[in-house]
Amino acid sequence: MRLPDPHQQGFALPLALTTSALLLLSSLSLQTLALHARQRSRQALATAQNRDAERSVAMVFQQHAAGAHSCLLTLPSSAWPAPDRCPDANASALQSGRVADRDWQLLEWQPNGAMAGLLQLRWNDGRQSRLDLELLP
Repeated sequence: MRLPDPHQQGFALPLALTTSALLLLSSLSLQTLALHARQRSRQALATAQNRDAERSVAMVFQQHAAGAHSCLLTLPSSAWPAPDRCPDANASALQSGRVADRDWQLLEWQPNGAMAGLLQLRWNDGRQSRLDLELLP
């Protein structure tokens, strides 16, 4: 019977350990990439939801400002209520509301000409938004 060469003994265990370490590092790298992709996806969804809520508030704000309330949009919110200029207007509908399960509160309305203005909001989570609105005719 022939004895194995002493220089070739023991190569299987280091090779197996190196291969398993390489596979472990590769799987951890893939898992990290998947977690980062998931986090980016969540952030993109949250950003889209915030923008959607802001657009919804802009639409609701303009709807409430129609009719007898439209004269309020010519004044900054610091001048509300204005019984001398808008006797039939009730500013409460323009000062707070709820959109997409989120509460908002008006911080400031600042008209910018006759058909535009800056709307500043505070959300119930403490976040603030600034929206440039073009008013509907």
